[in-house]
Amino acid sequence: MKMHKILCGVLAASFLTAGTFADDFGFDFGDSGESSSESSSAPATSLSVNGEALFDGRVYVDQRDSAGDRYDFKDFPTDVFPMFRLGLDYAGAYTDFSAKIKLNKFSLGDFKQDILEEFTARVYVNSNLQLEAGKMKVVWGKGDKLHVLDNFNANDYTDYIIPDYIDRRIAEPMFRAVFTTNSGIKFEGVYTPTMTGDRYASKGAWKPESMTNLESNVKSIIAQQLVANPSSAVDYASFSADDLYPDTNKIKYSQAGIRTTFTLGQVDLGASYYYGHYKQVSANVESLVNSQVVAGLLANPATKAAAEAMGLTSSTPSLPTLAYDRVNIFGLEAATVLWRFNTRAEFAYNLTADTAGDDPWVRNNSIAWLAGFDIDLPIHNVNLNVQNQGSYTLKYDKLDDEKLTYLGGAYTYSLKKYDVDYNGGHASNNKIVVAITDSWDHEKTKLDLKGIWGIERSDVIVMPKISRNIFDGFDLSLSGLFIWSKDEDSEFNGWKHNSFATIGAKYQF
Repeated sequence: MKMHKILCGVLAASFLTAGTFADDFGFDFGDSGESSSESSSAPATSLSVNGEALFDGRVYVDQRDSAGDRYDFKDFPTDVFPMFRLGLDYAGAYTDFSAKIKLNKFSLGDFKQDILEEFTARVYVNSNLQLEAGKMKVVWGKGDKLHVLDNFNANDYTDYIIPDYIDRRIAEPMFRAVFTTNSGIKFEGVYTPTMTGDRYASKGAWKPESMTNLESNVKSIIAQQLVANPSSAVDYASFSADDLYPDTNKIKYSQAGIRTTFTLGQVDLGASYYYGHYKQVSANVESLVNSQVVAGLLANPATKAAAEAMGLTSSTPSLPTLAYDRVNIFGLEAATVLWRFNTRAEFAYNLTADTAGDDPWVRNNSIAWLAGFDIDLPIHNVNLNVQNQGSYTLKYDKLDDEKLTYLGGAYTYSLKKYDVDYNGGHASNNKIVVAITDSWDHEKTKLDLKGIWGIERSDVIVMPKISRNIFDGFDLSLSGLFIWSKDEDSEFNGWKHNSFATIGAKYQF
């Protein structure tokens, strides 16, 4: 098996950061609710409780057995996803507070910190200044259900990209200040003392294949180390690849950013700066590659004698080193209406430590963009939403210059496929994301069809859903996911047999 497949889950940011569906949200900075000093009545307050209960039953229709053959119908794997969320909102004259409790198999399992999904305490200092603190989700950017400037919150991919974007975001402890001038220009500052990395499934259908292979590879290295040094303190049985990940509960992983938004004529504009880290790890595997190349030289009769003459000997590799690369992100955003088209755009310049592009273990500088529109078509209640999300790795040609040299320069080995920027051999990565919605019977029946096409590597995802409101807040739905990948370099390759059908029920109150 190729090493670039073994480590692809940690060598590069996957599609997961791009195939996102979310509604942007904001805050109303209007009247603070101050009562007249002459009034004898107490300031108005309100307390509300809301929630939802979901139940989805899923059947995977294209799973394969260990021999690679599709299961018979009776053996199709199934899964269930019950979830209960409870929200509490309090609004006072000068303050408000909101909290969400989430109970599902993930928050009651490995991620109990998610039981308290969010909470925000907010104070309106005056009509211009608002201060917030809590465990929060903040969305930056003008994109509609897709962003390249939204960097503070990591993604939870334990159920891949099936939940809505905002539900996949992991709330972060943060402080936020928003100042709005009398002319409507808004300034925003955010600070988080820690950082959470993107989260992946540790088992089941959506566990990345590369992560499974990484764990196997890590344990193989540990076994070699134990043979070479039986007194090694590493516990082979209990060691997990998760132990390689950095502890991000340190001040060096804090995040900060500023943003301003304003309107010029009919165009909403914004600019932002983010200082933090990528949420996907990079891996330094030089020791591992060195060990395997030397072993190959010694096993090859054509190079064995020369390798031995140069003193090359088989060695036990050290474990890969994982790191969250630091990044500075400079962003611009815009939205306006052109005829009947609601248009939007985002642009990001990602500045890392590898400005020269010659460090295979650190991400190169890059640019990223979002451009799209939505329009209400003159067909029933159809809305069409089309967006392009793309990125381009700068100095991508430097990947060919990264080599290991042996035998006095007579033998070189390219590190290109191990570079964290490899991206299947493409400097660019573009996706077209399409969403079509329609409704009937006073919006009691709704159709939602989403699709993603990865242009460079011909990846495809289609997610249809139809729902029907039965009574009050009770809905039934049928949905599914079809996934297709072209070859082993495709971003979706590890999940190419995960197409499924789902029947679901939801009650909101």
